[in-house]
Amino acid sequence: MAKNSTAPIDMPVTNRNSGVTGDGDTADMKVNVQQHEFGGKTCEIKLYKSADPKLKEQFFGINNYQITIQFDKWVRVPVEMADHIESLIETVREPDPEKPDDEDAYIFADKQRFPLQRRDI
Repeated sequence: MAKNSTAPIDMPVTNRNSGVTGDGDTADMKVNVQQHEFGGKTCEIKLYKSADPKLKEQFFGINNYQITIQFDKWVRVPVEMADHIESLIETVREPDPEKPDDEDAYIFADKQRFPLQRRDI
């Protein structure tokens, strides 16, 4: 076979979760949790509405697990995904509480990027 050939190579593919069936598109949360090597626990989260009225959902991904979450709806996700979303922060510039009218006295504050409610089950 030539070096630049596009013929398929017969190599065994190993699957760390060989006992798990299904794929990442399945709605079965237990299968998804096992496939992506999470701990097996899930929780429900609800993202607060976005400041942008055109934005209806937000995409998140971790360990090849990808999910799109609609704002203001309860969604069951692995605990690791909820922890990850909660850990996302952004630095914003806001008025100093002691001098709210002075634009030069703004301070920088770390805020949760995606505020949410969480129900651990």
